[in-house]
Amino acid sequence: MPSPTTLQRRMLGPLDKRRRVTRCLGCAKRRIKCEGGFPCSQCIRQDMICVAQQQSGHGMAVFVNKTKQDDFDGGHRSADRNGVTITNRHSSGIHPLDFIGKDKGSRLLDYFVSFIQRNMFTISFSSIVPDLLPLISTSPILYHAVIAVGALDANRHTGGRGVQGENSPYVDAMSSYHMSIGILRSCVGNKNVMQREDVLWATFFLGLFELLSDDSGEGWVKHMLYGTSKMLQLAGPSDCMSPVRRMFYDLFRTLEASRALLYDDETILSQECWDRLQTTLSSKATRWEPMDEIITLMIQTSAFSRRAGAIIDMIPETERFTDPSVALLAADGLNAQENIYNWHTKTLLQLVQDGPNEYLNLALLYYHALLIFLSGNYDYFPYWDNIPAPVLSSGEVSEHLNTILYLSGEVLRYSKIPGVMLLFPVTVAGARARTVEQQSELLNLLDLVVCRGFVVANKIRDGLLERWAKRDKKETMHLAI
Repeated sequence: MPSPTTLQRRMLGPLDKRRRVTRCLGCAKRRIKCEGGFPCSQCIRQDMICVAQQQSGHGMAVFVNKTKQDDFDGGHRSADRNGVTITNRHSSGIHPLDFIGKDKGSRLLDYFVSFIQRNMFTISFSSIVPDLLPLISTSPILYHAVIAVGALDANRHTGGRGVQGENSPYVDAMSSYHMSIGILRSCVGNKNVMQREDVLWATFFLGLFELLSDDSGEGWVKHMLYGTSKMLQLAGPSDCMSPVRRMFYDLFRTLEASRALLYDDETILSQECWDRLQTTLSSKATRWEPMDEIITLMIQTSAFSRRAGAIIDMIPETERFTDPSVALLAADGLNAQENIYNWHTKTLLQLVQDGPNEYLNLALLYYHALLIFLSGNYDYFPYWDNIPAPVLSSGEVSEHLNTILYLSGEVLRYSKIPGVMLLFPVTVAGARARTVEQQSELLNLLDLVVCRGFVVANKIRDGLLERWAKRDKKETMHLAI
C-alpha cells in the first residue's frame, strides 16, 4: 500500500499537467486498459475486487481520528464514543472505494456516502450529505445507523469479503444496526427526543437497512409506523422547518404514501392537520411540483379506499345493490378520478414547457398506478355494475399497465431513483398482468431492484407469483366446469 507521502505526491492540483489517475488498482497492476465504472468490466471478468487508485483529497469527506474524546449527552457534543470527527468537504464525485489508508469506520462511511449518491430518493436528496455529516460526528445513534447501511453496501460490492484481520462487512452491518437500535430505545423516553433531527434521520436509515437486508418488509413497516411516524406525530406539523427537516418531511411523504397504498394501511399524513400543512407548503412554493401533488393524491386515494371499504363492510351484502351509500361512494370515486386526470393534464403541459426528467417519469408511474388502484375498488364488485363509477375498461387497464412497464424500465435502467420507489406501481401492474410477456417483464424489473440491493423486492416477487398461480388455477377449474 502506498505511504501517505506517496499519496500526497500523487494528488493533482488545478495547474498540475499530469493525467488524473483513472485506472483501478487491479488494471494498473496488470498494465491493461481500464474501462472505468465501478466495478470495472475487467475486474468483473476476473472475479476480483475493484479498488480505485487514490485521487486528490479535494472535495471529499475527510474523517480524522480524534485524540481527545468527549461524552455525548442529549444530542450535544461531550464524548464522541465513535472516536471520529468529520471535516465536511464532500462533493458528488466521491468514489466508493477511494479510501486507501483509511480506518474501517471511514471506509464504511465512504460506502454510505456513495450509496446516498447512487440512490436519489428525492430530487435534492444527495445534497443532504453535507448537512448530515456534522450530525453523524456527534450522534452515536445516527453514526451507527449510517455505518450499518454503509457496511451492507460494502458487503454487496465486495461479495462479503472484508479486509484481512477485520470482521466481514455483514457482521459490521448487523452489529452497528443493533447498536443504533439499543441507543434509540434508551432515548425514546427523553422529553425532547421528537425535536432531535439525528434521531429522526436514524429512524429512516434503520428502516432503510431493513429494506436492504430483510425481504419480508416487516421491519421497514415497523420503523415507519413506530419510529418515524411516531416521532413526527409527537413533534406535530409545522411549516417552520429547518432545511434538513424539510428534506426529511418530503422524503417521508413519498415513502409513506407508497407504504399506505401497498399495505392498505392508515397514515398520519391523511390527518387533517398534516393535510393543512402540505396545503400551506404548496401555497408557498415558487412553482407547481407534479411530484408533490401526485403524492397528495396518493395519500387521499389511500384514505378514500379505506373509508369506502369500511362503509361497504357495514352494509349487509343483500342491501348493497340498493343502499344510497353505495351510490355516494361511486360519486366520490368519480371525483377522485377526475382530480387524478386533472393532474395529468397539468403535468403534460409542464412536460411540454420544461421537457422530461426522471422524477417526472416517476410521478407519471404513480399516476398510471393510481388510476388502476382506484378502479380496483369498484370493478371486482357487481353492485356498481349499473352505477357510474371510476371503473376502467380492460383495454384502458392494459394501456396503463404497459405504460407502467415501460416507465419502470426507463427509471430503473437510466436514473438514480432507487427501485424501492417503484414497488407500488409494479405491484399494481402485477395484479393485472395477464400475458406471459407482461409477467416476465415485471419479474425482470423486480430482479433488477434486488440486484441494486433492495431485497424487499423478493417479497413482492413471491406475492405476484402466488397470485398468478392462484388465478390460473381458478380459471382452469372454471373452464373445467
